[in-house]
Amino acid sequence: MFVVSLWERGLRPAAKWFAVASAVLCGALALLLTAEVVMRGTSGTSIRGLFEIAELGLVMTVFLGLAQSEVNGTHVRVTLLTDRLSPAAANRMRGIALILATVFLAWMGFELVERALQSFTVGEYRTGLLNFPVWPSRAFVAVGTVFLALVLFVKGLVHLTGRTPSGATDHTEGGAV
Repeated sequence: MFVVSLWERGLRPAAKWFAVASAVLCGALALLLTAEVVMRGTSGTSIRGLFEIAELGLVMTVFLGLAQSEVNGTHVRVTLLTDRLSPAAANRMRGIALILATVFLAWMGFELVERALQSFTVGEYRTGLLNFPVWPSRAFVAVGTVFLALVLFVKGLVHLTGRTPSGATDHTEGGAV
């Protein structure tokens, strides 16, 4: 089946790469913050513009990791209703919910892409110690949101076939996984 193949060969590996990029950004932020602490402790000076860099970097880190958490099935979910259904019915219910969530995220992604392009065009920047460009973080938020919408859509289609997408944790909740 095409949808399952797209899930297996396309979205799961892509989500993993997005998560790797998120982890690299997170590590870079940790190194910058460590350097900041060392510099303040030894010389009393600070890394100029670190606040702006950290603020925008954190946004990029979060949005790049969202799709992987959905692929793994570790994203926030409420299973009050689906725990009481048969596995096939629960999968179909999840599929419908994911398709509905896709509609909202697709609209949100469209607006975010438009805003990122506008930010790039006008040269928007964050005023602080440094005039730091905002468009890269807006682009990462848009890309992360659009990719999450795509993951939700395909995962919803897989659920509608009555299957549980591979890579996802078992949906019978007894506690957090």
